[in-house]
Amino acid sequence: MKIYQRLKGLFSGSSEKKADSRKDGGKERPAGRRGKSDGRGAASGESSGGGSRRGRGGRRRPRRDGAADGGRRGQPDGASSTERPPAGAPSSTEAGQDKDSDANRSRRRRSRGRGWRSLTAGADDARQDSGQTTGERQQKPESSKSSTGKRDGRRRPAPRSKKRSSGTKRGDLGGAAQRIEFPELLDLDRDSEAFINNEFRALGLNDEIVMALARNRFRTPTDIQREVIPAGIEGRDILGQAKTGTGKTVAFVMPLFQRLDHDLNAVQALIVVPTRELCRQVSWEARRFSRDFNFKVMSVYGGTSVKDEIEELRTSPGQIVVGTPGRLLDHISNRNIDLSKLNALVLDEADRMFDIGFREDIIKIIRACPAKRQIMLLSATMDGAVEDLASRFMDNPVQLYVSKDEITVDSIWQRYIAVERNRKLSTLVKLLHQQNPTQSIVFANTKRMSDAVALKLGKQGFKARCIHSDLSQNRRERIMDDFRTGKIEHLIATDVAARGLDITGISHVINYDIPDNPEDYVHRVGRTGRMGAAGKAFTFVSSSEGEQLTKVEMFMNKMLDPWELDDGDGGQDNA
Repeated sequence: MKIYQRLKGLFSGSSEKKADSRKDGGKERPAGRRGKSDGRGAASGESSGGGSRRGRGGRRRPRRDGAADGGRRGQPDGASSTERPPAGAPSSTEAGQDKDSDANRSRRRRSRGRGWRSLTAGADDARQDSGQTTGERQQKPESSKSSTGKRDGRRRPAPRSKKRSSGTKRGDLGGAAQRIEFPELLDLDRDSEAFINNEFRALGLNDEIVMALARNRFRTPTDIQREVIPAGIEGRDILGQAKTGTGKTVAFVMPLFQRLDHDLNAVQALIVVPTRELCRQVSWEARRFSRDFNFKVMSVYGGTSVKDEIEELRTSPGQIVVGTPGRLLDHISNRNIDLSKLNALVLDEADRMFDIGFREDIIKIIRACPAKRQIMLLSATMDGAVEDLASRFMDNPVQLYVSKDEITVDSIWQRYIAVERNRKLSTLVKLLHQQNPTQSIVFANTKRMSDAVALKLGKQGFKARCIHSDLSQNRRERIMDDFRTGKIEHLIATDVAARGLDITGISHVINYDIPDNPEDYVHRVGRTGRMGAAGKAFTFVSSSEGEQLTKVEMFMNKMLDPWELDDGDGGQDNA
């Protein structure tokens, strides 16, 4: 404020004293440019009045008399600096400098030292740009900063309207998954045909759970559900493998419901999944059936508020907790979650968790659980690492290999399209126009490619968005919610979304890039053809990707037929 008051006085005095000649030591001196040795700070000398000049940084310097003034003190009052000096006046070089125009002097004045520039905060430039008078500046000194965010000729970023959140704000049941609407329940009673003839009753489930299944339109169990539910109700360890899209989530959730103590407010079942998307999907599925019961399902995963999770885990965690390995292990290590009452541990998609490096985390989680607990391990594929884990920590598990040799679902119509890399985008646009899918997932191997494909489809008028691990958790959840509700028709994704998406409306899966791992191909195409519904899968193969195609065919023990865009829209008759 003191600096501003000083500048205000200097600027207001400069306009009044420009018309008067200045005197030094009783001798008159006109306002004008000094000699070459005194060039710096000349303009500030005009504003400061008598007795001093300002140099670099706005510091006062005493005026030097004599030769530094170039002998110009003898010039008459009011004489112009552009007039020819009398005999004995400064040299011709100095006289030539005195002939500079006002514009040149103004330009040199603006190019003075940075210290004075920072002190005045661009006052010279603001006066010239705005054309304000001295009186206007005195009445409105803060006008150097405009309402549009400009100051000193530089645009400053607009202030944020909201503070950046540390994560998704959680709901009462744990996480933003509560924003998704559940299907409407059927109005049934125990005399309803959908309840009496429900085939789940033969699996040993109690009437309350069978009624919950019937009200959610479940009447006939799948093969994996027929095998897993009875063994799960008995409390036995289970090692189960089944095709993608056959209802493994219902297979392990229903036994948990039956064995829960609904009156005990403690964690009794822990479900571990590899990705955030699968965590939200499993949580949603469990809550969907728990609407008729007095117990709670909580989800914990990265990208959400840790503080909210800690508070919820310590006060009201619920009977079932679904989470990703990293976040669960953090809570276990910090003793935020009490597992002393745990009686069941579910490892869903265990092979995937091993593939992405969660093997050691899984082992630590198992060791943190009570010694007497049930373990159910289910996945679409089985390998040696999963079976080794089962032999170490499971007690004489029931091994259920449903359709072990049949990797992909029969109802998925699969073809590959030979196309060069630089023509994939245009081919994708033509394919979507030809097939006109209800909803589709386009898989790319890299985040950069998924961004590029989504941008291209958006420009072509498609309702398309991309999802990958670089997006914030809030944004990923909004995109998935919009995809489930049909606001987005085409989802371009990396393999982060290949597991756990149980959306029946997906009619097409397109592998824009063929995966390097054949198992990833199985999980990708398994996003369509869910629960016996028909689906189509196309895979783009360039001339350099023939080896990956051969690996996929050998893994599935099935040859994929080529497909041309001129062949029509395809069908199931020649699958």
